[in-house]
Amino acid sequence: MHFFILGSLEVRSAEGIIPITAPKQRTVLAALLLGANNEVSVDQLINFVWDGRPPATAQTTLQSYIYRLRQLLRPLPGTELRTNIDSYRLECPVGDTDLLYFRERAERARREADAGDLAASVTSLREALSVWRGKSLAGIPGEPIAEEARMLDGERIAAYEQLFGSELTLGNTRQIIPELHRVVSVYQFHEIFQAQLMLALYCAGRQAEALQNYALVRRRMRDNLGIEPGQELQGLQRSILDQVPASKIALADWVRGTARVPAG
Repeated sequence: MHFFILGSLEVRSAEGIIPITAPKQRTVLAALLLGANNEVSVDQLINFVWDGRPPATAQTTLQSYIYRLRQLLRPLPGTELRTNIDSYRLECPVGDTDLLYFRERAERARREADAGDLAASVTSLREALSVWRGKSLAGIPGEPIAEEARMLDGERIAAYEQLFGSELTLGNTRQIIPELHRVVSVYQFHEIFQAQLMLALYCAGRQAEALQNYALVRRRMRDNLGIEPGQELQGLQRSILDQVPASKIALADWVRGTARVPAG
């Protein structure tokens, strides 16, 4: 793998990291990698680089950035930066960029889940999530990049939702509790993750911890957002209070799982 944007932007060759230090040149490369193997228009690149406030020389300056990038990327096998009339295209194998690899594995996981093979789907999701190194596009400035980073984060969240939903359905509750705690610490107000953690704790026989987690979430939401947890999370709390068997608590689409959580 040569290109990394699911974290800070890095380019690696067989000899090591290829230094790309000019901030705007890094932004150009980030934008090309977001659209890898697709046309990225000159207007899009200019918007990314100058955040909607381009100078009169923007197009000429962009051409110089592209020229320098082409020289830097020349040693990478299978990689080519193509120029068209009003766009550029960075061509590279799917396995050479962390973003394309992540999306390919996530799509494979969806197909496997649709076919009923949750174990294979979990494996593919874990492979997809393994390439994330932190906040995507870290260190690249500008609102257009920030918006792309937010959308990428949404893809990561969706993959985690599917992963934990499948693990719960497979009965792997005890194994995923530490991982759920780590994810919940980052996404404290994400109710799907909170529900999945409560379910995992409850299925593992840790009812008191599940209820304590709900109380903590409720307090944080009231103190920071001025709202109560959603009806689904409240309903889950009532089910746990009433000691409804885990096999009777439906995950449904809201938790992105399948059918029901098995006991134990």
